[in-house]
Amino acid sequence: MLNRTAIVRRTSGLGIVLCLAVLILASCSPVHFPQTTLLPEGDFARIADDLLDTTVKWALLVFVLVEGVLIYAILRFRGKPGDPEPHQSHGNTAVEIIWTVIPAFILAAIAVPTVRAIFQTSATPSKEALTVEVVGHQWWWEFRYPEYNLTTANELHVPVGRTVSLRMGTSDVVHSFWVPKFAAKRDVFPNRETRMWFKA
Repeated sequence: MLNRTAIVRRTSGLGIVLCLAVLILASCSPVHFPQTTLLPEGDFARIADDLLDTTVKWALLVFVLVEGVLIYAILRFRGKPGDPEPHQSHGNTAVEIIWTVIPAFILAAIAVPTVRAIFQTSATPSKEALTVEVVGHQWWWEFRYPEYNLTTANELHVPVGRTVSLRMGTSDVVHSFWVPKFAAKRDVFPNRETRMWFKA
């Protein structure tokens, strides 16, 4: 029988864990964070978000099925005192075929939208797109708008509803360029042009 002190310790420990869980889940809300990727505002970001949703759904389905079969097997086939030694067997062709075919099907179901997304995001934007030359410097970004003969520092201004074509490079070291709600992250290298597009 537990004494009163042990019960209080267990209850307070459980309370602390629940409070931490609530705080962690509350901090995951995408509403209060303007730099979140969970609320895409551009077509490029929506392609990546749809791909993430598809992958997570497949992963969740696999997790539920595998854990369900595991729990069923544990409960159904658990040993009891006095049970004889189980029959020893080696291999089961039908089971081995099943656990090869099912993962292959799942990988194909994830590969199709992934390849489609790669081709969509790698496509060359139309000639009507606004070209912005992006130059990474140590500790700041330079944005050049050749169409308007304009240059800005650290602030990218883009029109709504018009495709923006970014041609990115760097004057010094490798940088990572990311516009979370509009597009994916791209690494920018010296002496090499990296391209990305999006439409806000």
